[in-house]
This record gives sequence, C-alpha cells and structure tokens, in this order.
Amino acid sequence: MGKAIYSDAEIISEIKKGGQSFEEISMYLFDTFKGFIHKVNSRLYLSEESINDAYADALVTCIRKVKDDTYRGESKLSSYFYSIFYNRAVDISRKNRSDNSISIGEIHDYDAKERDLLELFDIKEASNRLIGMIDLLGSPCKRILIDWAYYGYQMIEIAERCNLKNADTARSMKYKCLKKLKKCIATKLGKDV
Repeated sequence: MGKAIYSDAEIISEIKKGGQSFEEISMYLFDTFKGFIHKVNSRLYLSEESINDAYADALVTCIRKVKDDTYRGESKLSSYFYSIFYNRAVDISRKNRSDNSISIGEIHDYDAKERDLLELFDIKEASNRLIGMIDLLGSPCKRILIDWAYYGYQMIEIAERCNLKNADTARSMKYKCLKKLKKCIATKLGKDV
C-alpha cells in the first residue's frame, strides 16, 4: 500500500481543522516537501543545519499562512512553499555572508500572548531558547503548550490527550504553564515580563 497523496484543497482543509488532522497533515507536508532541500541547497550551498533551519522555518510559515488565509491558492501549494523556503534560505545565506541583514517573519493580528510566542518562534535563536525553556517546564506543560500553540488542538482535545478532567482543567493548566514560561523567559532574559 503506497503513501497517501493529498490535493491542495484536502491539505488546506486538514490544516484548518486543527487538532489531530493538523498534526498529521503537518507531518505529511514535512515529508512531502523534503525533496526541495537538495534543490535549494544545490544553488546556495548552506550548511546542513542552516538549510534544515530554513526548511523548518518555511514550513511553519507556509502552514501559518494557510491557516490564517494569507495563502489564496493563486499557485500550487508546493510552489508557494518553495518560494517561501527559497527566500528564507537566501536570507540565511546573506546573513551568513554579512550578518547585516536580519530577516524577521511577518507578525499577523494575533492577541498579545500569541504574538509574543510567534515572534519567539520566527527568530531562530529565540526559538531555540523557547524550546529549551518549554523543555524545562516538564512533560505536562510542554505537551499542553505545544498541542495548543503549534498544533492548534482545542482545550477538550488537550484534556483527552493529557488525561485531564475536562476542557476547563486543560485551560487552567495552559494558563499556569504560560505563566511559568513567561517567568522562565523573564529570568533567562533578565527582564520583567
């Protein structure tokens, strides 16, 4: 039995559903678009770490643009991803050459907490620190925050996945975890948040 192939319309639908559908289609895209890594790097000659970072950043950006309706379907989703990936790789290549150009991803109209998290995810160094800090919070918080912020699970789904009593319990845990993360960020950065 061969690997499933999804149309652009099916991919968009699965991304917008969130939850388990979002998680599965994200992994499908990650595997499906991997062939672009060699194609882009044959032109730019980045280190393996840099090209993989560009790939991951581009995939997150592409998925976010589908989710928030920025992607309008004027080109195939694979072509749209390729242009994001190539531009991100060029940004990294320029930064490696002259460290004068810093590329910062677009920040959309999200609430303040989400905007703060997205800014940290979009900037490589900060995202590495954020992931490290989320790891420090321990298993329940790590799972809740990743399920909520990245995969887009609903609170009832998070409650089921984490064996919590109900959606209100999951919501309460999420806010406690965000508060712990905020405190951890403030401590690491030496700032009052």
